[in-house]
Amino acid sequence: MINTFNESLLHEELKQFYCGETGLTEVPVEGSICDVLHEDGTVVEIQTRQLGKLKRKLDKLLEHHRVKLVYPVARNKVLETRTRGGRLKSRRKSPKHDTVYRVFAELTGLWSLLGHPGLELEVVFADILETRVADGTGSWRRKGVRIEDRSLMQIHGTETFRTLGDWAGLLPASLPDEFTVKELGQAGAGTHAGKMAWTLRKAGVLELCGKRGNQFVYRQASRT
Repeated sequence: MINTFNESLLHEELKQFYCGETGLTEVPVEGSICDVLHEDGTVVEIQTRQLGKLKRKLDKLLEHHRVKLVYPVARNKVLETRTRGGRLKSRRKSPKHDTVYRVFAELTGLWSLLGHPGLELEVVFADILETRVADGTGSWRRKGVRIEDRSLMQIHGTETFRTLGDWAGLLPASLPDEFTVKELGQAGAGTHAGKMAWTLRKAGVLELCGKRGNQFVYRQASRT
C-alpha cells in the first residue's frame, strides 16, 4: 500500500467510510497521494491531528479540485491499556468529551483557507477506542504508557463548514455583541476560545473593536 505505513486504524477506517462503493483510495493527484478520489473529481483528505501540515498540499489540490477535509472529534473515548505482552490491564471511559470547538486547536495553520469556495471541512463526531501499551516508553504524563493506536467505535454525526458564515454560526447565541475571549470560553468554547478568536479574526469572521482592561474585545465582522 502507498503512503499508509504510519496510518492509524482510525484514519484507515474513516478513509474506507468516505470512499464508499465508487471512490478510489491512495490516488496520486497533483503530485501527492490523496486519501480518496471520487468520480466527480472531489478529493477527500482525512487528518486526525495537525491539520496545518496539509496547508501546502491543500493549496495545490484546490487549484483544480474540490476538497473535503475530514477531522474526527471524540465525543466519547474508551481507554484500553495492555501490557507489553498484550494482556488487557485496564479499560475505562475517559472523563473528557470533546465538542466541535476542538477543531480550533488545529486550525491556526489553515485560517487563510476558511471560506475557500473549493474547500469544505467536515467534523466527524465519534466514539473512539484508544489503545495504550504499558511498556515504559510513553510520556511521563502517562507514566510511561504509550498510545499505540486509535480506532473507530461509532459515528454519531457530522457538521460541515463551507463558508465564513458557517464558521460564524459557531459563535454561541448567548454572547453579547462585543465580547472577550473569557466570555467566549464561558459561553461554550471552553479552553479553545483563544484559538477560536484568533483564527476567526484572521479569517475575517471577527474583528477587534477595543480593549477592556488587558483583554481584547471582539465582535462579528459585518461581512459575515
